[in-house]
Amino acid sequence: MNEGALQEVKTLFEKMPPQVIMKAFDDVDNTDLAIFLLMLDRTTAADVNQEESNEIQEILSHSAGDTLAKEHAKDALSVQAQQLFAQFPFERQLRIAEEIVATEMVDKQQAAQIWNDIVEKMKDALENTLFFGDGVANLTKLLEQVEIAEQNRLVAALGRTKPGLADTVSKQLLDFDDLAELPDEAILTLLQVLETNTLALALHNAPAAMQDRFFENMSEAQIDAVEAASAQLTFEEKQIGETARESVVNLVRKFAEKGLLKIQ
Repeated sequence: MNEGALQEVKTLFEKMPPQVIMKAFDDVDNTDLAIFLLMLDRTTAADVNQEESNEIQEILSHSAGDTLAKEHAKDALSVQAQQLFAQFPFERQLRIAEEIVATEMVDKQQAAQIWNDIVEKMKDALENTLFFGDGVANLTKLLEQVEIAEQNRLVAALGRTKPGLADTVSKQLLDFDDLAELPDEAILTLLQVLETNTLALALHNAPAAMQDRFFENMSEAQIDAVEAASAQLTFEEKQIGETARESVVNLVRKFAEKGLLKIQ
């Protein structure tokens, strides 16, 4: 495989999001796909002279982002082949695996045609796909101007059908670290209802800025109580710190919905 062909594939892999790459393979025959993966895996100095090989390896050393950059240059496309294979559904992996095992050699013209056909499909997929990016991030952006009561209603509805998605969206809308931006009045409202142990769990290993945000609104006695509770946390309790932080965030959202505090 010459330098131009490798450069073309390199550029496509750099430009194409994984979803678009996989879309390009939707209607590719499993036999052809197996051969393409084998060619990616075996594209080293075998088919080019040493001078071309050195140039190609230099190109490949920058071929697929930080992950592949850490690999040895000669293995770059091999790693790409492995990553592609890993993204296919199990049943298709099985079909491709059967073809790979059965393919020990292939006619060079046939291989070149398969390579060119798949590269064209990748280029077509890139040209004809409008990619919106991360769906959760997009939804979060749209919800930023929605009243918090409606946000909560939507998250609750998502939770009934897709709990994992609901949790992710909720965290994107308001994360524990975001509470550092709450006004003093809101912090004081929270401190009136949060139990000492819950607060100790939530603040344990939290950034210093977050701890300071709460401590500066607490009395010396409250600070001493939280610090004492934190010092007595067991290993098992420390493992549920995230749960405590989520409960604090949920409380903030509920209070904001009822107008008991404001989120800036």
